[in-house]
Amino acid sequence: MIPPSEQKTETTTPASSGQADLPEVLLAVDLGLRAGLAWFNRQGRLIRCRSTHFTDRATLRRALPALWQEVPGVTVLVLEGGGDLAEIWLDSARRRNIATHQVAAQDWRAELLFQREQRSGAQAKAVAGKLCQKVMRWSGYTRPGQLVHDASEAVLCGLWMTHRLGWLPQWPSELRT
Repeated sequence: MIPPSEQKTETTTPASSGQADLPEVLLAVDLGLRAGLAWFNRQGRLIRCRSTHFTDRATLRRALPALWQEVPGVTVLVLEGGGDLAEIWLDSARRRNIATHQVAAQDWRAELLFQREQRSGAQAKAVAGKLCQKVMRWSGYTRPGQLVHDASEAVLCGLWMTHRLGWLPQWPSELRT
């Protein structure tokens, strides 16, 4: 167990996540020592999301076994970003036979955000936060709160990957209303 002084988290879960009958789960991670985490079911709906802070790489390594069990059934990992932190996640996922994908923020932003919403990184993050709220409502969250940008970006990256994998055949109309 990670001492509270070493890990800070922000958590939110929908009113009805349906975790008992999940055959497959996708975990999306906005990489960093301050990371965003988002879990999705096979229908492309958000099950759980949160942000967390790992004080260092060793803390991340120690935390991973518990993270894989936080929402059982993870079969796909998508990482936004790269570098040595990505390697820690990828090595852990490979040991568990979890399929892995690495993407850049520009990959999902190109499909989910209008060009005018991406003129700067700060603008894209602000728009991502608003779009994340719509994803949360569509997924069954009764009162979605404002997430920090890393959790919002993990949510949108994960939603994008569920669409790419065919788990979500078409974009929900609620996302652009």
